[in-house]
Amino acid sequence: MVRYLWILSAAVFVAACGSTSTESVTGPSAPKCSVSLAGPEGSLGAGGGPGTVTVTTQPECAWTATAEASWITELAPAEGQGSGQVHFQATPNPAGTPRSGAINVNGQRTVIQQAASACQIDISVNASQFSASGGAGVVTVAAPAGCPWAASSTVSWITVAPAAGSGNATVNFTVAVNPGTGRTGTITVAGLTVTIQQTSGLSSPPPACSISLQPTSTSIPAAGGTGTVAVTAAAGCAWTASALASWITLTTPPSGSGNGSVGFTVAANTATTARSGTLNISGQTFTVNQAAASPTCTISINPTSQAVPAAGITGLSVSVTAPSGCSRPATSNATWITVTNGASGSGNGTVTLNVAANTAGARTGTVTIGGQTFTVNQAGAAATCTYSITPTSMTVGDDGARGLTVTISTGTGCQWTASENAGWLDIRSSKSGTGSGSLTFDVSSHNGSTRTGTLTIAGQTFTVTQVQCSATLSPQNQPVSALGGSFTVSVTTQIGCEWQAIESLSWVTITSGSSGTGSGTVSYTVLPNVAGARSGNISIAGATLTVNQAAVLP
Repeated sequence: MVRYLWILSAAVFVAACGSTSTESVTGPSAPKCSVSLAGPEGSLGAGGGPGTVTVTTQPECAWTATAEASWITELAPAEGQGSGQVHFQATPNPAGTPRSGAINVNGQRTVIQQAASACQIDISVNASQFSASGGAGVVTVAAPAGCPWAASSTVSWITVAPAAGSGNATVNFTVAVNPGTGRTGTITVAGLTVTIQQTSGLSSPPPACSISLQPTSTSIPAAGGTGTVAVTAAAGCAWTASALASWITLTTPPSGSGNGSVGFTVAANTATTARSGTLNISGQTFTVNQAAASPTCTISINPTSQAVPAAGITGLSVSVTAPSGCSRPATSNATWITVTNGASGSGNGTVTLNVAANTAGARTGTVTIGGQTFTVNQAGAAATCTYSITPTSMTVGDDGARGLTVTISTGTGCQWTASENAGWLDIRSSKSGTGSGSLTFDVSSHNGSTRTGTLTIAGQTFTVTQVQCSATLSPQNQPVSALGGSFTVSVTTQIGCEWQAIESLSWVTITSGSSGTGSGTVSYTVLPNVAGARSGNISIAGATLTVNQAAVLP
């Protein structure tokens, strides 16, 4: 008996502290508890979102889950006992390269992959007008980290370096001496074009108009705005204007003659660094300096909600993540919820709550923490809840589907939760509720054999079977008199399957239902027949409808 208690204590110690090795251990000295993990299939989208890690271990074994990357948040639950699931949220990936992190449960790790964000690249140039003697300039590239780009020149007298790169960088270019007439060339960087103009190198160039700008620069706030620059030129002296930064747009015609003005708008700057761009007005440079966006306090809490029994709870902890210096006050919005610790503070921390016992029906209250809402769902006293869902299963085609609905039926005040048990099923609506309601989910497309997955909704199992799309028509053959007429055919196929109706007969016209998703109908007309009997086919969702028309009577 003493030896058994010693072994059980050792097993509890290992489960609480985490395994220091992933090797299997056998024999009398082996730890009783071991943990295996199963993470999401494939990579998470760049926009972030929810994910699930399945924990498999013995029923008596305790475990603790931690995230090894700052972008993996809201682990729920962060600790448990026996087999279960850990849900988490992935924040959007700001970089143009994929990233990976991990969730660690008792020393065992499962790697979480996230796709790269879309690359949006801006460029600006410090000079676009050059004299016959040539010169050098710089194209500034603003791009997310890891986003690749290429640079090239369309003419031999402009050279660029480097020819490729990624993220923020500068591309240097050189304009050769021009021995002939004026010329124009272009530089392409990340698919965006910069036009370079060079004056003539001939000994007797035609006289140029003298143009001046007032002012020659301006400052614009981060929120963006508008501006105007006055152009002074002799009567009849023509000039042109262009914006050399993608975030500056001209609001007046890009050309004029004599005295005039050029108006422009500046888009909002969402980056935390200032930026500068230029307008080119017949060789004169007007500089636009824009301030950086002010950093904002982004605060998150984990978890965001908690189910509490009717008996209440003390010491309920909510983890708060906030940048240093960001205030995160905590205020209870319900008299039966008390903030006992962390009512004020800044940066990362913890808020502790007490929830009083409930002697009535189920109730919901909230606590506001740094602008985020923490929800407490407390069961009613002696509440007896039963649940049912409608439908209990669904068959979906390989095209996938969005916005599918399951109805939950239960008593007033009865709380329920829902979770996905397959990575290709995605609950889009709230994953918890009180009383009867509904749940909306999406099914990803699938190019392969039939697969089956489930959702757990209010303790009930909802089964989704995804099959390859197929269709049947009713009728498959349509007899038509010589007089023709209007007809309808029913298309029966799986939910989410997209299809088209195609006819190539000169005497048959589809009037509605030329395409659809899921089951539907196709309407068509048949022209009167002025000759012998004829037959033709209409292809609908890969199936064939045969139209047989009788001959005209003699």
